Amino acid sequence: MRFFSKFVFICNLCFIVTIVMQLIEAGNKGKANVDVAVPLGFLKGPLVILGFVSILVSALFCFFVLVSLVAKSQTKLPRWLVVFNFIALLAEIYWFLI
Repeated sequence: MRFFSKFVFICNLCFIVTIVMQLIEAGNKGKANVDVAVPLGFLKGPLVILGFVSILVSALFCFFVLVSLVAKSQTKLPRWLVVFNFIALLAEIYWFLI
């Protein structure tokens, strides 16, 4: 569960980076962006894929956390990590579905 929570955290960070990249590209639409020193096309693809997959893994993670809370099993996860992933899930639901 600890590895999965860290993977979900990384996916949620990729989601945030994907949203920032979308907002920057929407703001630069029509402008020639010639002052970019190194285009990071090789990095953009995996970030976007992990960003879009993050809603699924976040939902799965929150489901597992809720099941462990209902079963009253002890999970040794940092509270901030669980809270961050839950808040990120709410943001992803808002961004993708609403």
